[in-house]
Amino acid sequence: MRFDYIRSEGKAGRMGEQLMAIVAKGNKQRVYLSPNEEHEKIAASAQPEWKPDAELPSNPRNFNTPNYGMKTFADLFTPRQLVALTTFSDLVSEAKEQIEADAIAAGMADDSVPLNDEGTGVTAYADAVATYLAFAVNRCADAWSSLASWRQTVEATRNTFARQALPMVWDFAEANPFSASCGNWKDAGIEWVAEVIKNSACEIPGVVKQLDATVTDNSPNRIVISTDPPYYDNIGYADLSDFFYVWLRRSLGSVYPNLFNTLVAPKAQELVATPYRFDGDKHEAQKFFEKGLGKAFEQMRDFAHADYPLI
Repeated sequence: MRFDYIRSEGKAGRMGEQLMAIVAKGNKQRVYLSPNEEHEKIAASAQPEWKPDAELPSNPRNFNTPNYGMKTFADLFTPRQLVALTTFSDLVSEAKEQIEADAIAAGMADDSVPLNDEGTGVTAYADAVATYLAFAVNRCADAWSSLASWRQTVEATRNTFARQALPMVWDFAEANPFSASCGNWKDAGIEWVAEVIKNSACEIPGVVKQLDATVTDNSPNRIVISTDPPYYDNIGYADLSDFFYVWLRRSLGSVYPNLFNTLVAPKAQELVATPYRFDGDKHEAQKFFEKGLGKAFEQMRDFAHADYPLI
């Protein structure tokens, strides 16, 4: 079958999926079972109450699924995966309330100042734990999409972002969140995030800010700069980040209202030379990229500490 025929059928809404096999844990091996009608009925019965209906960008370099009619972020997940992810996202808010109650019961000071306003009491503590839980949900979004393929050599699922793109995947594997296998909630989500916290704990406080590298903040301080600049039009960073942003916004929109006040990540000032943002004009995309990167390097030169190299 020709690509143009397959793509036209997909865009016409005539492309679906079929349950081919169930992979179960055997005695030190995987067991492959043929599904029956009951399995198929259960798999098709899930109905999510919410889904991320933001549209995927017209970025052919990093996004292939719109060619087949999969035009929104919701289209990248099966209904059952959407039910799982929306449930876990909503549970972040419930967990936050329980954490606050437990912290008060434990005698922690309650100043009612949220983490977003630099609080340090009960509210900020609960916001911080909720943030880590939302990161765990995001890791699971990477593991629980219909773009997660099967690694036959190790008989396990592969995450969505095997590379910095969202390609079309024809044979995908749906991980079980409650199993002990690859892609489960405990190991893929909670354990990984907990390991990062444990290994990056430091007594020296740090501050993270989202700023524009081309605009000065009039600070008199000289700083040490280490950066990995964008690579022209090679990777659509902001476009790809929306895969995670839509779930973070659902989990943490009330914790960081300023950070999540848009439906998708802001993109207008992103320094990438993507022609589709300039009506397909590659020359205008190049001018935008070079002018912006020039301003960024000017700022770095002016603010870089004289005793250290700019990396």
